[in-house]
Amino acid sequence: MGSSVQAICPCGVEEEIMIGGGMMNYQTHCSFPCCCEKCHSLVEANVLVKQLRCPECRSTKIIPYSDARLMGEPGGDIVESWGERSLTDGTYKCPKCEKPTLRFGPGSILWD
Repeated sequence: MGSSVQAICPCGVEEEIMIGGGMMNYQTHCSFPCCCEKCHSLVEANVLVKQLRCPECRSTKIIPYSDARLMGEPGGDIVESWGERSLTDGTYKCPKCEKPTLRFGPGSILWD
């Protein structure tokens, strides 16, 4: 089962991103928010593939937000997790303004 998170930055980034996989594909598909360093986008990508690619520009310069390189101030609470990957209520590097001001909060979608 999957869910979503809301990503918001004061620079204007506001996205709802899916996390997880469905009942039929959870072993091969796990959607997770990622930062594309080439096109400066917040994207949803399948982090279970060997070579991550940005769905917007097809670049391999894409980093999941569970990677410590994107963390600003650590949060005290987990907003959402899937397997070993988790997002906290701390701050993260925004792909658009590149400041550590992006925050994740609960989304509005649950799915199978």
